[in-house]
Amino acid sequence: MKTRSPVKKLAAVALAASALVGCSVSAPSATKQPLVAPPSVELSVPSYQVLVDEKSEHKKMMSEFLAKLALSDAQKTQLKGVVKDALARGKSMMDEIKPLVTGQTVDKAALKSAMATMLKEDAAQDAKTMEAVRQVLTPDQRTLIADKLMEMSEKSTADDPHTKMYMKLMDKAGSQITMNETQKAAFAQMKSDFMAFWDANRVAYYKAMAKHMKDGKEHDLHFEFERLAEGWNTDSAVNFVASLDQSQRQAMVAWKEGLLAKIASKLQ
Repeated sequence: MKTRSPVKKLAAVALAASALVGCSVSAPSATKQPLVAPPSVELSVPSYQVLVDEKSEHKKMMSEFLAKLALSDAQKTQLKGVVKDALARGKSMMDEIKPLVTGQTVDKAALKSAMATMLKEDAAQDAKTMEAVRQVLTPDQRTLIADKLMEMSEKSTADDPHTKMYMKLMDKAGSQITMNETQKAAFAQMKSDFMAFWDANRVAYYKAMAKHMKDGKEHDLHFEFERLAEGWNTDSAVNFVASLDQSQRQAMVAWKEGLLAKIASKLQ
């Protein structure tokens, strides 16, 4: 549901639910983001062009920003490698949680526990990914990105392009299956809870990444990502997953795996 990242960021979905619906690009992302994707990896430069709609306004904005960033061919190759590594880690985490989602029944306690563990792992992996991106960039490029992140932090939630992308990704994920009224209500609650989390924390995410782009303190970024993740209540995500029958859960997992494969193919 991601992307996000921030940006194709978006890719990322976190958690079990994410195992079903997100689209993330980093370890975080792939399985541990809330149906959507953790803002961290999504915001990383390499992910900018991975998941967004080719004709979207966001795509245009990202393309313009990347042009301004003026990455060299060598940097583009290095950044692709960073995203590929993050994607591989994310897939590995998704494979771990997959059995909890695709089995005959859903053990809600086990799923919630697994999601909590993955959120912690995600925080560390996302920080590593952001630091790997930072290492590829020149001081001037880091400043450009830090300034862009601060600019994004000053937008209202409604004007934040990532908000629109998250909503679009979640709706697309939800459209993969036919839901009854109870399931629709569970999906709506999960979506509402995640968007409330994003609304409350997006500025902190942007500022943390901007600060890291300038000072390179990966430990501080990790700590902040983990602190923010602790504020996301996964109950509604767990309840939504549990409301689905096995065939629905399998269909959503298959959709997400296809999405991750699509992202990987764009990194070749």
